[in-house]
Amino acid sequence: MCARSSEEKKEMIITNFLDLVKQHGINRVTLNDVAERSGLTKSALYYYFDSKETLLVEGFELFSTKLKDRFIPLIKDIDEPLDILMIYIDFHLKVHSGEYEDFRHMMQMTTEVFYEIQRYIFNTPEIAKKILEFRDNELNWINNVIASYINESPEDERTKKISLLFASFFHSYVNVSCRMTEHLNNLSGYSILTDFPWRIDNIKNEDVCKYLIGGINDLYKLLFNK
Repeated sequence: MCARSSEEKKEMIITNFLDLVKQHGINRVTLNDVAERSGLTKSALYYYFDSKETLLVEGFELFSTKLKDRFIPLIKDIDEPLDILMIYIDFHLKVHSGEYEDFRHMMQMTTEVFYEIQRYIFNTPEIAKKILEFRDNELNWINNVIASYINESPEDERTKKISLLFASFFHSYVNVSCRMTEHLNNLSGYSILTDFPWRIDNIKNEDVCKYLIGGINDLYKLLFNK
């Protein structure tokens, strides 16, 4: 069996760290726990990661890189901005619903652990900065695509407002739908819920695409007086 490369070892450690966080919450997990789960001494673990903060930062960077590596080929030969937006929406919905095996591991967190990690992140400036930089880059990309779609300048404040509302509503929907689906799955044994018509998992990805694109169109007409 080939020895693992340094990057493979780091990914293995990050995966074990996330497993422990999912089980116990981030505040209760120590580096000793991560070393033991990874079959390493604490000093060997410190060679790769010297703190939980470093683990979180590199874990986030790994997740972001994998997202980009998966998404870019999907739009490589696509010229129409509308098609790019629809692929973007569909891709992220599939990621967060667990349809991509690469990301399923990171998505399987309870609501409580998810919010605990959020609080931990925004109390740690180094991690918060990385995430805000990622969000800033993503918003700039979305704004450029939407600007191309509506044929307006990406520097126009009205274009930026459309982009921000699009991103805000979409990410809010993703977070809510994932949490709701998690709760529904936990309650799947209750027959009264099985046929309940007002279930968020009855909404298809193409429905979300149509709703969000419709919002862009309506805002464009309103803000640009078209």
